[in-house]
Amino acid sequence: MSQLDLIKYILFDLDGTIIDTTRLILYTFRETFRLAGIPVPSDEVFLSQIGRPLHLQMRDFHPQRANELCALYQRIYDEHFDELSSSFPGVEEALRELKQRGYVLGVVTSKRDFTARRELYHYGMNDLFALLISADYTKDHKPHPAPLLEALKRLRASPHEAVYIGDSPFDIKSAHQAAMAAGAVVWGPFPRDVLEKERPDFWIGNPQDLLNIFPMHPAPGEDQEKGT
Repeated sequence: MSQLDLIKYILFDLDGTIIDTTRLILYTFRETFRLAGIPVPSDEVFLSQIGRPLHLQMRDFHPQRANELCALYQRIYDEHFDELSSSFPGVEEALRELKQRGYVLGVVTSKRDFTARRELYHYGMNDLFALLISADYTKDHKPHPAPLLEALKRLRASPHEAVYIGDSPFDIKSAHQAAMAAGAVVWGPFPRDVLEKERPDFWIGNPQDLLNIFPMHPAPGEDQEKGT
């Protein structure tokens, strides 16, 4: 029996994993800095920060103006969300099948709670997840394991029963520090060689791979109810 045969809970990152917001995020960063009159870093610098809470990113970029930059960023992001974001083809269908197979799905994201829930609702996926842990739930954030440990606590799950799937090195590191298996998707903005440094336990080349990795499975507690 492999480690993945024990999995009952599948947790996902949001940006770059379920919803494609890379183009939106880069545009919003550029516009925020331009309108604030601050030299605009390269896209590579912005991309290296994806996966961390926005207020921490802005604090690193410009500590004295972090709150102002966050507010400006959020306004621009909201104004262009419909235009510049999209769902990844095949992801929703794969998630619905995983739920049908008996897995409990959750989202663990560095976004604020209101924004994350609104985006899932916008793309019609809010009904898929039994749990959402946002940046509002913990003091420490990815790559710290705190968000995933909070998810496990709320699900009453042990680390060996859950995996975390994401697109960034922060996601993989957070999972491993929480003693969970980590899966890396290849359709996010991070190059594969960047993710390889964190040694993900498995790779997801396309949404269909999720269904190959996680076969039919009893819902948590179902085996106990059957007395097996």
